[in-house]
Amino acid sequence: MSRRAALLALVLAALPAAPAAAATTRTSYTPAQIRAYHDSGRWARDVARVFSSARRSLLRQLDRPSAVRRPAVVLDIDETSLSNYPCLDEADFNVAVGLGTCVGQGRSVAIPAARRFVQAAQKRRVAVFFITAAPENLEASRRANLRKARFRGRFTVIGRPATVSTEPSQVPYKSGERGRIERRGYRILVNVGDQRTDLAGGHARAKFLVPNRIYVTS
Repeated sequence: MSRRAALLALVLAALPAAPAAAATTRTSYTPAQIRAYHDSGRWARDVARVFSSARRSLLRQLDRPSAVRRPAVVLDIDETSLSNYPCLDEADFNVAVGLGTCVGQGRSVAIPAARRFVQAAQKRRVAVFFITAAPENLEASRRANLRKARFRGRFTVIGRPATVSTEPSQVPYKSGERGRIERRGYRILVNVGDQRTDLAGGHARAKFLVPNRIYVTS
């Protein structure tokens, strides 16, 4: 088995399916509705508006007299920083197949508004953390995909440990990782994700939700 095929198999196997585990499910939008929203440019504009608000929030906090010494931002990866739309579209929005293909083959593409936000944060010497629901043994491939998508500078990718793979929600894992970042002395000023589970659980001064009409993760 090739390395690419092995990665694809690993991703597909890691996607939550059991009732006891956090589940990724399709929304009620039809493929035609999803394509119309995407192809019209509305999706990109809506995402850009969210990231514009996130950037303004970040800069306001940095410019306060009481600005923290070790500021940080946290972003989710899939459908927040990188888009899997091409693979999902090819799979007629079968989430397991589309995500497995893009993540396993490193085909996720940059979301330009997210890249601009990261660049603005790095310019102000803000630490950047990506917290993903993908397994931690895919951290290197996720990092490589971000680099391929021209996310430059220093950043940290955090993947989901196998020990939390059966949790009924991603919230304890993601909020727990944000808590660990803060215990290292950072203060998370902005947290951005495409799922409410990316943002719940605290450990961020401001949180921003970008639209995802394809799937929902518990």
